[in-house]
Formats: sequence, structure tokens, C-alpha cells
Amino acid sequence: MQNMFYLLNLTVSGVKNLKKEVRLDFYKKTIDKNFDPQKYRLKAIYGENGSGKSAIVTAVKIFQDLILNDNYLSESKNQSFLEEIINKETKEFKFNCEYMFHVESQKTIYNYTIYLGKNDNDQYEIKYEKLIQKNGNYPNNNYKTIFECRNGEIENIELEDADKDYVVKKTMNLLSSKSLVYLLIANLKKDAAKTGKDDSYKELIVNIIVSLTFVIMIKVYLAEEDQHELYFLRKRIKESGIDKELIGKGLLELSESINAYSGVDERKIEKSDYKKYEKMVGQLTDFIKIFKSELVSIEIDKRDDGDQYICELILNYGGYRVNKEFESTGIKKLIRLYDCFMAASTTGIVFIDEMDSNLNDVYLCRLIEYFMYYGKGQLCFTTHNLDPMTVLKDNKNSIEFLSSDNNLVQWTTRGNSSPDNCYRNGMIEDSPFNIDATDFIGIFGE
Repeated sequence: MQNMFYLLNLTVSGVKNLKKEVRLDFYKKTIDKNFDPQKYRLKAIYGENGSGKSAIVTAVKIFQDLILNDNYLSESKNQSFLEEIINKETKEFKFNCEYMFHVESQKTIYNYTIYLGKNDNDQYEIKYEKLIQKNGNYPNNNYKTIFECRNGEIENIELEDADKDYVVKKTMNLLSSKSLVYLLIANLKKDAAKTGKDDSYKELIVNIIVSLTFVIMIKVYLAEEDQHELYFLRKRIKESGIDKELIGKGLLELSESINAYSGVDERKIEKSDYKKYEKMVGQLTDFIKIFKSELVSIEIDKRDDGDQYICELILNYGGYRVNKEFESTGIKKLIRLYDCFMAASTTGIVFIDEMDSNLNDVYLCRLIEYFMYYGKGQLCFTTHNLDPMTVLKDNKNSIEFLSSDNNLVQWTTRGNSSPDNCYRNGMIEDSPFNIDATDFIGIFGE
């Protein structure tokens, strides 16, 4: 299947210690008919402890949850999380991303912005949301606005007056707690009849479906963070009765291919999706065998629970069997990362925090080499392990150094110097690693 989405850049601020904007560029060439991202699919983010590497990945997860989870801002646990995670000085979360949708010969570039801030009740709400687009086949095209919302009201939306009034009425008093993208998709079944009548409304719905699909194509791995289910779009489109010609065969196939469960180690599986899950566990077995050749199979211990199965993964080593929960930390990490790796190898846009933790250095570098030479999706990860720099140094735009004062420095060739030696010896701007063993004298002991 053609890779239809590509994340061009993202900008975040107001998360943890990220007070000022940090921008990651995934493709620095001009976007035109010769667009070729093959050498730009990987990015590793390095930085000292507390520099904000995890904050970037967390920001992507917040963005995704704001679009896909209709109750995200209504749940007290999420408000408590935002209270802790949003920078205490700025008290405002800002996220912007630019992405390309590519179908056949047509490229469309979208730019999505969303801000969170506090209301009078000291709760976080959506203060600003904007979606714009332009033709990506030619570099000098200008953006046009699809919609713009501020302080819970629609300021601008490209619709005929009657349809604009309809959308304004439908979203009244809701835009502070839910994104307009979500609200329009949530009513897709009710609105399907309108899409055949009004070209401007039809175009709006297509842009919304494309944008939501982009958000669903993102996979985020955060330690101790469960993934939300990402089958929402597929289900909505199936139930809507919307004209399939409207969204195009390719996009429909892509939405159909999205897993109906969040991860291969997810415990609750819909019975209708069990066959797909079973196949994926078989693929997982082949993956884990690379690291543990004595593994015979991974079995599924399933228990009936109405419309679902409660599933446990059991690793069978022939002479003994082990529940996944009692496996080594490294194998459990590989199982959890499997869905991210699968997505990065095909069409996904993947963010992994601390990808190196609990993984052998050799395995880590071989995995990165695979994605560099054979991966079709995008993979962005944070790491402290310097070994991947040797693999990535010749790849385009693939090594970033984040300092404690929120400055990003991209690795560029510096004569015969290697990125790991420059980083290790404090030769990267704003990365103070020029310490010596003698600096610890007098710190430890009596």
C-alpha cells in the first residue's frame, strides 16, 4: 500500500520544562513533485537528563488524545495529569504540526494548530484550534483556512452561510472541551446525506477525515503509558453511509487496515477482531524468536467475556511456559514495542520514548539499521545510547541534540569528527558533557 502520510515538522511548547517552542523538522527540502522522504524517515533525539526529550513525545500523545478521546478534557484524571505536565510558568500547551497527504500524483500539505489554557474554573480547555491546507505539488502555493476556532467559538470556516450556521449550532458550547475535528466526525452518520449536496461541506468532511486519519496513523510509546484504542475512524466511516467515492479507495483501505486493538499485548480483544489478533501474535512470535531462538511459540490464553476475549500471552519454550508478565524486562519491552515497529515498517508515524532502555546495544543498532534501509514509515525516538549515532550519522536530518534551555542542534558533518565523540566530549552546542571522573571526588563516601 502507498505511504499516504508524511509528518513534515512539529512544534511544541509548554510541556514539562519546555517553556519556549521546540521545532523538529523531518524533511528540510522543498516540497514539490520530486518529494522523496526515503532518507528522512528516522530521527533520534539526544540530550542530558531533564532536557525535555520525553516532553516532546508526551506532547504528541496529548495532541493525539485531544483529537481521538472525546472525554479527554472532561476526565478528572486527565486534568490532574495536565496540571502536572504543563509548564508551571506558561500554563499553556501549544502544539503545531505540518503533514503531507499524498494520493496518486496529488500532494496536499496540512498545518494543524491546537492550544490549551486554563479557564475561570482553573481547568484546562481548548483555547485555539486551526486547520489550514495548500497544494503540495508546487512550492509557492499559499495556505487557505479550513477552519479556525478561538475561545470556544468558530471564527472562520470555509462553508456556505447555511452550512456554517448548521456547524456553529451543532458545536455550540462544545469547542472548549472537544476538537472541531472530533465533533464533525462524531456526527458523520447524521451528516452523510449532506455530503452529496454541497461541495463546500463535502470538501470540509474530506479534509476532516484526512486529518483524523493522520492522527490515527501516529503511534506513541511512553513507558508505563497504555495506548488508547485507535479504531474510531474506521468504525465511524463504516457506520456513516458516507459515499466511499468521496474519500477515495486508498484512504478507505488505509482506514480499514488500522488495528481495532491498541497493541499486540492488549488484554481485551473484540471477538470480531480475534482472527487478526491471532495472526499478529504469530508474527510477534517470529519477531521474538530472533532474540530468543529457543522460543517455540507464543500462545493465547483466552477467556470469554461477552463480546470480547480476555487474553493472556504465554511464551512456550518447549520444556516450560512463561506468562508474558513474568518474562524478562527486555523481552516485555520488545513485546510492547512490536506494534510500534510494525507501524514504522509500513505506513505509521511512530514516537518512542527511551527506545534504548532494556535493549541490548547490538539489537538496538540492528533494528535501527532495518528501519533505515527497509522501513516505509517514520520513526522518531529518544535515547541516551550513543551507538545508534554510528548508524544514523550518514542519514539525512536524523540526529538532534536537545539542550536544557530548549535549543535543538542538528548534527551536521564536521570533518572527520564523529557525532558520538563530539557529544561525549562536550563539543555540541549547549550540551555540557565535558566532565571528568575527578569531578566526582569528594561527592561520594564520608
